[in-house]
Amino acid sequence: MRERRLSAGWSQDELAERSGVSARSISALEAGGRRPRMSSVVRLAGALGLDPETRAHWLAAAREPDARQVAEPEGVDRADGADGVGRPARTDAPGAVPGGGPAVSPVGTTAPTAPAAPTGPQQLPMAIRHFTGRTRELQLLDDLLTDVTPGCGAVVISAIAGTAGVGKTTLAVHFAHRVADRFPDGQLFANLRGFDPARAPVDAADVARGFLEALGVPALRVPADPDGQLALLRSRLAGTRTLIVLDNVREAEQVRPLLPGSNTCLVVVTSRNRLPGLVALDGAVPLALDVLSPAEARELLARRLGAATVAEQQEAADELTELCARLPLALNIAAARAAEHPGTPLELWARELRDSRARLDLLSAGDSHADVRVVLSWSYRALTPRAARLFRLLGLHPGPSVSTAAAASLAGRPLPETRALLDELHRAHLITAPERDRYTFHDLLRAYAAEQAAALEPPQGQAAATLRMLDHYLHTAHRAASLAYADDVSWQSLDLAEPATGVAAEELADRQEALDWYREEQPVLERIVDAAHRTGADVHAWRLVGAQVPYLLKSGLWQQWQRASETALAAAERTGDLGHQAHAHRWLGQVHRSQGRQPEAQRELRLALGLFEALGDRPREGRTRLDLAIAHGEEHCDAEAVAESRRALELFEAIGDPSGQALALNSIGWYLAQQGELREALPHCRRALELARDAGNLPGQSSIWDSIGFIHHRLGEYHEALPAYDESLRLRVAVGDYFLQADIHTHLGDTHLALGDVESARAAWVRSLAILEDLQHRDADAVRARLNRCPPAPQPPRSA
Repeated sequence: MRERRLSAGWSQDELAERSGVSARSISALEAGGRRPRMSSVVRLAGALGLDPETRAHWLAAAREPDARQVAEPEGVDRADGADGVGRPARTDAPGAVPGGGPAVSPVGTTAPTAPAAPTGPQQLPMAIRHFTGRTRELQLLDDLLTDVTPGCGAVVISAIAGTAGVGKTTLAVHFAHRVADRFPDGQLFANLRGFDPARAPVDAADVARGFLEALGVPALRVPADPDGQLALLRSRLAGTRTLIVLDNVREAEQVRPLLPGSNTCLVVVTSRNRLPGLVALDGAVPLALDVLSPAEARELLARRLGAATVAEQQEAADELTELCARLPLALNIAAARAAEHPGTPLELWARELRDSRARLDLLSAGDSHADVRVVLSWSYRALTPRAARLFRLLGLHPGPSVSTAAAASLAGRPLPETRALLDELHRAHLITAPERDRYTFHDLLRAYAAEQAAALEPPQGQAAATLRMLDHYLHTAHRAASLAYADDVSWQSLDLAEPATGVAAEELADRQEALDWYREEQPVLERIVDAAHRTGADVHAWRLVGAQVPYLLKSGLWQQWQRASETALAAAERTGDLGHQAHAHRWLGQVHRSQGRQPEAQRELRLALGLFEALGDRPREGRTRLDLAIAHGEEHCDAEAVAESRRALELFEAIGDPSGQALALNSIGWYLAQQGELREALPHCRRALELARDAGNLPGQSSIWDSIGFIHHRLGEYHEALPAYDESLRLRVAVGDYFLQADIHTHLGDTHLALGDVESARAAWVRSLAILEDLQHRDADAVRARLNRCPPAPQPPRSA
């Protein structure tokens, strides 16, 4: 070891710094008087850049028995203690980790335990297969698992800080996967986008809502105010053994509200800033992450390009790592480019970097963001012109992912050509493909693509590409809504102009494909709406929301529905379109009503009603009155609900709207039944059914059959109630209204129980509960209570 160290020109202190093994231990080992831990040998071998044969020889020598060590007391480490030599192993809490899990063994291994079946969220991103080095940092992170002060109760926090592209997230995720089994209550992960060049940092309350959803908290149980959401998250985490990774944090204030108050959790924070406030006030353990050591950088190249290739061209490989500043992101991209041409000498890749004056200037400046840009420009310039243009235009897309069809519209190119260009970008590691036909960007890659678009695409070209992107999502969403909700009065077809030239809206064949598209693109649609409003395309923003409302309503996505409606209202107010404002107020009223905020619902619905009245839009005026009736009903003000429904009926009769009349008559019948006026209610519902049949309104017929079944049930006419409910359910399934199927299953269960059929009642409630839990709807608790109260099914008599 001494010979290797001296040949490298390092002092013992320098080797200690590079390996993470104390200088005192190195001195003792070179003197031959101490036996090292295997982990120390691994670190020293890596720092010294040993070839595989020498490394294996060292490890074998370290395993040989030693009479002196046999005589040592068990638990004493003779080579690598806290002060370098002879630290006794901790015996006071052998296995102490947050939450009482077993201790972690030396870096790279874990103490053998029986794997626990996961019971909580498993949100960690995929770990990197070719993770290299970071031995010292992993040891420091491992040490956190035993860094619990008895009786203190403080959560253990690690703050990983370092420059852009240095591998903070990679290290955090790698470590989290290694210790995930120590946290059986789950692993939570959030990217707080503290340095996203295109979007503002994520608010702590937004992260809390996502975590609460992952932890199974029903959406309607989540408080509306941010402080309540954060408090509920802390309550849910209290006493659990949960690992939380908060990535890309900008400042301590962004993450502090998310910290649990229990030392049974471990929080790992990554940031480009050092977060001194988190260290000083919250007890975070700082971990500064630097670029890779020369040996680690060489090993990374060897893993990507092959050990033989790097060993045979070591000088060129070393120059390549230095030209890439030993920055992991830069090295990985450089290695990927070289791997695409396995026969090309590494010297040629190094020469290409060396010959670029601008690149060398940036690389020598030590600016990490510039380092990444240089290597990205190297990969970018190697693209074909058409792929380079697509890469630039993808920088205009807000993310988080883009489909092949959307990329084709953005570029204005045919789908097969776009797919081939995306494959080229994927091979160049300029985009990633988390799933088939979907692509995404690293945040720096997105920033670089946007920069290239700003620099090389003329303003009119950027505007045209943005218009094609908005038209793609608008026309596809309109197609999806037309397929999924054509027979639903909640959907209002939009009067759309022809899409811009080059737009290839997705071809959706049927209702199921439409619903699948909505589910897949919903996170993208949120950002597209924001992007449209932010860039002044307010008509597109409003229409994009309008094309989503039926899906958001029937899927129970209340938070997304509210945010989209608020953006639609802002867009409509900026354009001065009163009709669009009226619709947006109505959407907000509906979402407030669905979340139990009836005063807010009444306010928004009355604003919508006033605008519809002023505009002379009597059909929407009547439907808004029915929304108000439902809001009254939610507050058990059934007489007011009946009165509002009668006003709506008068409007629909005046304009000759049979579907509207059917809805109003059913609403009158339903709320009369709620008041106990069952015999008066039934004729209203039967008349409503005739009108809905004549109008071909299948969703309306389903709702009316549900009302008829309910009235028969309340009258004790259970055998008449069952077929009404069955017909209601058949129609609801036919039109694909997933949400309201739960109500009908609940009512069927009630009627089966009244008839003494406990088994059928339980089966119906189980189906209802499955839907409500899937949607995280507030009514799930009531159905769960029915199941808990339900008597067991009678057992058949035993034979003698």
